[in-house]
Amino acid sequence: MKPNRILLTAILGTGLATAPAQLVIYNHAFTGAGGPLDGSPETVSGTLWQAGSMFLDNGVVQTLVAGSANGQAAWLPFTPLDGLIYTATATLLNNQPNWIAFGFMPANPPAGLSWTDTDFQVRHSNNGAYLWALTRNNPTASDQQAFTGPNTTGVLSNFNGDLVDPSQPVEIKIVLDTTASTWTAEFFLNGVSRQTINVPDAAKTAIGGIGFSRDRNATDNPGGAIQSFSLTVIPEPATGALLLTGLMALWFVRQRRA
Repeated sequence: MKPNRILLTAILGTGLATAPAQLVIYNHAFTGAGGPLDGSPETVSGTLWQAGSMFLDNGVVQTLVAGSANGQAAWLPFTPLDGLIYTATATLLNNQPNWIAFGFMPANPPAGLSWTDTDFQVRHSNNGAYLWALTRNNPTASDQQAFTGPNTTGVLSNFNGDLVDPSQPVEIKIVLDTTASTWTAEFFLNGVSRQTINVPDAAKTAIGGIGFSRDRNATDNPGGAIQSFSLTVIPEPATGALLLTGLMALWFVRQRRA
């Protein structure tokens, strides 16, 4: 093989080798026997879940019957760093009128509470959360909604309505891109991009976890389920791209001299 072809082959191989690798932070398998999720080790990391009693280790989210505002949560630690692209994905089945939510959360709930407590302030809607979404089957409210935050501020106009069938599994995906000075978040619903937003600067230090929460139920019902959950990260693509660009420039110089 000619030297220039050898060099070109090496460059193309390097381009493939330097493509950003996706790393798995969390990818929990809800394969328990129906015991408490609280205290269970997350499948990949071994980090222990902190969760209210309605969240079970087989993914079931039981009803929480209450006459006024109330809720529970399931939480894992997570702190985003600059220069990375995170993808948070969950599949929820919730055919009931009260919502189950997924997204980023603070490191601690307000008012000295614990993530294992039953209290309306542990919900995404009240715990100071940024970048989250909910699903439900409610005849008088939007079945799916997403929010910039904190809490329910900054509702996403294109992720707000009866968008997909809540009687079927609903996949919520949030891609958090921290590679620029202004972070962005792209929200997907069942694989379809709904909206991309600029992340408020306050979220950079406010996000300290990821997980789920549920609203209270007015009456008893079969509840819902978490079918899957993962959080992955890839490094900034620019590092690999710069290296590949330099190698291609070297190849062109060699070609001109040949």
